[in-house]
Amino acid sequence: MNVTTEALPKGTLLAVEGQVDMHTSPELRTKLRETLERKSSPIVVDLTKVLFIDSSGLATLIEALQAVGKFGGRLRLCGLSPAVKNLFKLSNLISIFDIRDTREEAVR
Repeated sequence: MNVTTEALPKGTLLAVEGQVDMHTSPELRTKLRETLERKSSPIVVDLTKVLFIDSSGLATLIEALQAVGKFGGRLRLCGLSPAVKNLFKLSNLISIFDIRDTREEAVR
C-alpha cells in the first residue's frame, strides 16, 4: 500500500493505493493521525486505487471520522470501487461517511 499526501487550498488529500488490510492499515492510520494533528479540514481520502479493504481498514477510517469530529472537521471519502462501496453498504457505513464519487467533488 502507498499513501501520498497533498495539501489542498482548504484541507488535505490522502491518495491511497493498494489493499487496506491488517498489514497495511497501520500506515494509513499513521498518515491520518499526522493530518489530524494539524487539524486539517476537510480531510479527503481518495480510494480510487483501492480494490480491497478489510475490517481493520474500516476501523482505521472510523477512528479518523471520530477524531475529526472532535475538532469540528470533516472527513470525505471518494473514488470507491464497486467492491469497496458494497462493503460500506453491507457494514451500514454508507450513510455515516461523507462519500463522493470523484476527487473533484470531494475537494470542493
